[in-house]
Amino acid sequence: MDQEKDVKELSPEELREQRELRRRRAKKKARSRTINRIFGFVLATVIMAGLGGLALEYVLLKGPSETLRNTFAMTMFETRRFTWIPNIFLTEEEVAELKATRNQHVEEEFDASLISLAVEEEQPADTNDGPQPDAYGLVDEDGDGIIIETVRGSGFVGRMIVVKDPHRVFVGAANRNSGYGLTLEQMCEKYGAVGGINGGAFVDKNGSGFGDKPDGLTILEGEVRNEGYGADAFVGLDKNGVLHVGYYTLADVLASEITDGVSFGPVLIINGNVTDSGKIPSGVNPRTAIGQRADGAILMLVIDGRQVHSIGATYTDLARIMADHGAINACNLDGGSSSSMYCYGEYLNSSSSANGVARALPDAFLIRPLGAAQEHASEADTAAQP
Repeated sequence: MDQEKDVKELSPEELREQRELRRRRAKKKARSRTINRIFGFVLATVIMAGLGGLALEYVLLKGPSETLRNTFAMTMFETRRFTWIPNIFLTEEEVAELKATRNQHVEEEFDASLISLAVEEEQPADTNDGPQPDAYGLVDEDGDGIIIETVRGSGFVGRMIVVKDPHRVFVGAANRNSGYGLTLEQMCEKYGAVGGINGGAFVDKNGSGFGDKPDGLTILEGEVRNEGYGADAFVGLDKNGVLHVGYYTLADVLASEITDGVSFGPVLIINGNVTDSGKIPSGVNPRTAIGQRADGAILMLVIDGRQVHSIGATYTDLARIMADHGAINACNLDGGSSSSMYCYGEYLNSSSSANGVARALPDAFLIRPLGAAQEHASEADTAAQP
């Protein structure tokens, strides 16, 4: 009775304030219940997806198909964020055995004599036939010495740049001790290059992805940037424009008069011989590779991966594409989120990085503008004279 009396004695304004207070409390509780339900649904979905993912991983890694197991495991090993996944279901011995297959070397000795730099023949002044296909069926439509093609395979899409004059290709690098690498676009701006692809490995401390310090033997226009040498292969151009591939020491590089090169691998093709797929096992990921035809033209290849339109490619896929385009020698470069191709002011590939932005790189194979190769060669000859 006292409570009723108290309520009855409240003024109309006080009653309105109480009703508004109760309304706010009810609204807050309803909002809280909605948030809790949404959170519970999301959490349950994540748990179910996680359990489903674990079940799928178990089937892939412990199922009857050894090929499927190896492909899945290699894909995870090659992806920084997921290298731990195979360790959930595979023993230490199984993991060690799989990783050991990645370090097999191609023992064949490189033969530079198989590359014969093409001499451009002058077309008759009165010809009206337009640009003609080269010996490999490709046409340089605009006469800039660069041909860009789209390549496709089972589950992947990529781009190929053919640079007819190998002397236009060189290695550029980020600034020393800057703490950060450069994107491929920034690298092209720094050197005045018209395009290029990402290069070799880099030291990735704490998975930061800053890309400032190259990992492995690296040489830029005759300057040794990094002397490191490990299990990775080496790919580089000598002063004559011949692209070397193999497992080189610093002494090998100096003896071969290589002026521009980086470390990665594996070797895909050497002396016209495609590396046996058993020696280059891999997963399916974004890829970058570089090669050279017998006429000296440089082949730059980037395959998109980890995306709906393109899952990715294996090393064997890269070797096949390079061989189909006439490569006598070819080597795999850094891939994954590092895979980049840039030419004439735009990226030609779709980056697989989490934010879709091109990653900072320690170095890259770049392309000089048309005519700049001759100028560079003349400057080098002048500098070499006593």
